[in-house]
Amino acid sequence: MENRLQPLTKTSSHHRSNADNISTFPVNMLPGEIQIRILSRLSTDETLRCQTVCKPWQMGIKAWASRTPMDYTAQTQKPFYFMYNTEKAYIGTYAYNSDKEKWVSFMIPNSNKKSSILPLELPPFSKTDFYISASRGLVCFMDTKSQDNIFVCNPVIKSQIRLLPKAPGGRACYCTISMSTDVSSKKFVVAMVKSFPLNNSSKYKEAIQLYKSDSNSWVNLCTEKVGWLGGETCVICNDILYTVAQFPCVLGDTQPFHEILAYNLSQASQKNSLAITKVSVPCALTRVRLLNLNGALTVVGGIPKDKNMKIKTIGIWKLCENKLKQITQAPDDDVVSKFLNEIDGAFSTSGCGNLVFIQSCISRTLLMYDFSSNVWKVVPKAPLPFEDHDSHYFNGFCFEPRLDIIP
Repeated sequence: MENRLQPLTKTSSHHRSNADNISTFPVNMLPGEIQIRILSRLSTDETLRCQTVCKPWQMGIKAWASRTPMDYTAQTQKPFYFMYNTEKAYIGTYAYNSDKEKWVSFMIPNSNKKSSILPLELPPFSKTDFYISASRGLVCFMDTKSQDNIFVCNPVIKSQIRLLPKAPGGRACYCTISMSTDVSSKKFVVAMVKSFPLNNSSKYKEAIQLYKSDSNSWVNLCTEKVGWLGGETCVICNDILYTVAQFPCVLGDTQPFHEILAYNLSQASQKNSLAITKVSVPCALTRVRLLNLNGALTVVGGIPKDKNMKIKTIGIWKLCENKLKQITQAPDDDVVSKFLNEIDGAFSTSGCGNLVFIQSCISRTLLMYDFSSNVWKVVPKAPLPFEDHDSHYFNGFCFEPRLDIIP
C-alpha cells in the first residue's frame, strides 16, 4: 500500500477548513527524541521559518529546547549580529547571519506584558537602552535607567525570563554586566560591576555582585574604596571576572591609563573580598572593550594617533600567560580608513567564536575581524529604513544561535 505522508505545511489539502488540526503533521507522530534530532539538523534560518508556520510549532520548538536529551550535541554555527536603532525601535530590525553572509529579518520580544500567564518580554529598545552581554545562546539585558531590571533571553526560540530578585546596589555612575553560561548544566551566572563616586574625594566605591541561576540569588563579592573608575566593561572567562580600571589622566598624556583587573570567582565567598591579579595594557587606548572568544580574554581598543586621543586604528589583543599579545590591527586601506573616519571614536564591540564585530554608533557601518582567516571585512550595511548620520543612534550585539538552552 502506498505510503501517503502529508507535507509539512500548516494544513493538508483536505483539512484546510480546520486550521487548528495538527494531527496530520507527520513530525507530530514521531517521538520527541526523534523530533529533536530533526530540528538539530536545521539551520537557524530554517528554525526561524518553522516558528512562523503555526503556534503549535512555535511552542513545540521551545518545548524541544527545554527537554534536550543528554546525547544531543548542538551544531556549531557562526554568530548572528543584531543591529537596532535606539530611537525607532523594531522598525525593520535585522540580524547579520555571518555563516551565510547576509542580513535576515529578525525580531526580539518587544512588549512589556503584565500578564502572569504569558512569559515576560523585553521592553522596546527605544524606551530603554540596555547593558548587554551574551553567552552560549543566551543574551542578558539590563536597563540603563534603573540598573536593576535584568532579563535573560534566547533570541532564537523567543524564550525569556526576568531575574528576581532585582539587581542590588542602586544606580551607579558607571555600570556593566557580563554573563557566563554552562550548556551542559543549563545554568548561568551574571556578574555586575558598579562604580560610585565618593564625596570630596577622587576615589570611588566599587561593588561587584554575582547572580547564580541555580540559587536565584545575588551574592556580594566585593565592595571597596578604590583609586580608579571601573564599570565600563567586564567579561567572564573560565571562572575569572575581568574588568577595566580607568585611572585619572592628563590631557595629552599618551601613557596607558587603563589596567585590567582579574577576580577569581571560584574563590568567591561571603567575606566581601576577592584576590586581584593585574594585567597591564600595552599602550594608551580609547574605548577599551573585553570579550570572551572561545574561553580566552580578548581586548579591543582604539589606538590613538596623537595626544588628543583621536583614533588611528583599532587593535585586538589576546591574553597569553598574563600578558596581552597583539593579534592584529585594522589595515590601513581605503575601506577601513573610511570606517574609522565615520566612527570618530564612538564604536561598540562584541564577539563570539572566532569573530569580532565593531560597529559605528552613528551609522549602520559594521566592521568584522575573523580570527580563523585573519581577515578584516566591512559588512554590507543593514537594510534599516534610516539614513546614516540622520540624528539616529545605532547599536548592536552578537549572539550564538542555539536551540539547546533556554533561560
